[in-house]
Amino acid sequence: MKLAVCLSSPLGLPLFCGNLVKGSISLFSESKDSVLKALDSTASQMRQKLGESLASVQKFATPLQEATTSSLEALKSYTLGDQRHAAGDDLNAAPFYKRAIELDPNFAMAYARLAVVYSNFGQMNVSRGYLDKAFELKDRASEPERLYITAHYYADTGQLEKGIAAYELFKQTYPRDITPDINLAVTYYSLGEFDKTLAISQEAIRVEPDESRGYGNAAIAYLGQNRPEEAKAVLRAGLQRNPGFTFLHDLLANVAYAQGDPAEMEKQEALLHDQPDLEMNLNSRHGDIAASHGQIQKAREFYGKARQIAHRLQLKDSEAVFLGSEAYALVMFGDSKQAVETCNVALALAPSYGARGYVAQVLGFAGENKKVLELTALEARERPDDTLIQAIYVPVKQATVALNTGEAKKALELMKPALSYDKATTISLYIRGMAYLKAGQGADAAGEFQKILVLSNYAPTDILLTFARLGMAHAYALQGDSAKAKSSYQDVLGYWKDADPDLPTMKQIKAEYAKLQ
Repeated sequence: MKLAVCLSSPLGLPLFCGNLVKGSISLFSESKDSVLKALDSTASQMRQKLGESLASVQKFATPLQEATTSSLEALKSYTLGDQRHAAGDDLNAAPFYKRAIELDPNFAMAYARLAVVYSNFGQMNVSRGYLDKAFELKDRASEPERLYITAHYYADTGQLEKGIAAYELFKQTYPRDITPDINLAVTYYSLGEFDKTLAISQEAIRVEPDESRGYGNAAIAYLGQNRPEEAKAVLRAGLQRNPGFTFLHDLLANVAYAQGDPAEMEKQEALLHDQPDLEMNLNSRHGDIAASHGQIQKAREFYGKARQIAHRLQLKDSEAVFLGSEAYALVMFGDSKQAVETCNVALALAPSYGARGYVAQVLGFAGENKKVLELTALEARERPDDTLIQAIYVPVKQATVALNTGEAKKALELMKPALSYDKATTISLYIRGMAYLKAGQGADAAGEFQKILVLSNYAPTDILLTFARLGMAHAYALQGDSAKAKSSYQDVLGYWKDADPDLPTMKQIKAEYAKLQ
């Protein structure tokens, strides 16, 4: 029989479809079992016609039966998953990757993609299982797939320098593949390197304008540079290219909130309700917004809705994080008892280090020093090679405990490793600012809190933005600048004008402000 087929790139994105007769390259197969062998021959012919040297073709011409997959049905399912993954719809991509693995248990790239999908949803233990399996099977994969798997293995296990080096090698070897660009951009914006993020993301859009994440990463870079109009422009360009890039509406909603445009935020969010993971994000955002304004009961309602969706989607770590967010709001506004109870519920759910680490930080604010140190030690043991865990997240919790015991200088010393990495990590900047306050260094404290406020477009719903304003008030008061201190207190109290009544933190702040009059 004659088969019409679609050739795919090494990472699954379709290159062309048809009977493969144009340009004197033809493909005829007598049976489905022989299709993959025929594809090998045809792909080699096509690569030579596109200008690749014969030596290069021979070097990277691993037979498909031995490399990607020996199952045409598995390849088809994988490619359908990639189509959804490229559009930012990981929730609906996952079943196709799982089906590919069922059809071919040795399909390394299907395991790798599932690792990425679950990592994107914060399910780190599930992700790690798939990642380890992909790494185990990487020698069965093609050269670009091995580079993809190796780079993700190092990056996703937190080995920052090795991960960046592996993606750079991938990029140099296959400059037309935007996978390393996408992942390098995420790495760089997490480090606050927004210039690098933008340059890489713009290149990704140029090379592959039909891939959604280039637009999303470019927008995040613009927001990190406090250029929201350009962020909106690139997001709209992505949606004009493909209205199916639904998650870009979620980013537009964030921009609208940052710009104080609730009508536009509502308009963008109206387009998210048909996709459960995006609706989950929507409820989480509104929980964060309510929490930032001191509306704790309202925040808990939104986090509860997000948690229900996470439960339905079987995302246990997300459930735990939303409980942690409730506890975060409670503890920041003075209800440590209820915060600890909520944290304990979250810890009973949380299977992996990411959710546990988040909850442990909340327990630190609640003064649960012994439990925090136990959880932090566990986190350090589980992720011994994770650069950011070891440099930021373990020290920040240890420093929180040091502040609880009145050891400000020790806290500052503990935080030194974070200095190279935490330009966009608000919790690290906040704890360092609080340590400077307790050490009596008002100017240094103000500098750290100001770094948080600079991220107001990048992280507009972060509860620490408001508390950084409060930190500024304390820093000015410490320096004896009562005029600026009063102004900062007024900003904070105005922001919290609709807060729940009788919150302990609100009573404390009003008393502090009254003393300045």
